[in-house]
Amino acid sequence: MARHRPVRHAGHEVVAVARASSRTHSHLRRRILIIFGATAVFAVLCTFVVYLTEHHAKSTEIKTLFDSFLFTASQLLTGSSVANPHTELGKLLELIFDLWAITVVASLAGSFGAFFHARSKEMNLEMEKEKERAAGLLHHREPPARDVPSSPTP
Repeated sequence: MARHRPVRHAGHEVVAVARASSRTHSHLRRRILIIFGATAVFAVLCTFVVYLTEHHAKSTEIKTLFDSFLFTASQLLTGSSVANPHTELGKLLELIFDLWAITVVASLAGSFGAFFHARSKEMNLEMEKEKERAAGLLHHREPPARDVPSSPTP
């Protein structure tokens, strides 16, 4: 019986996603790239909007472009921030960022759930095909020839 090595198997699956080894792996890679790409573009745009709205606000913690980026990225990725906006637009943006973070987490969870479901079906199908192939090889194999001593003919 084969020994299961879940960590090694997980590593192979990660590499397979990176290489898009199968249709299932390709789908997951595409979904992850879309989610992270959209988040990166959104973060860059929002960094400038937050900076323009917050850097002149009285007693703001967001004074530089880097402060704005740090605030925006932490909001978009985790739903929690390292600073608090002081303008009304900044507070509205913080709410939008929270909604984005929830959507990203839900999208990633759904993508991984769909991947695990499809990959499980794919692996079961591969195992069935392997069993059928092995059974076919056993069934089509001719029995070994026996060495029967020849009897003298009368």
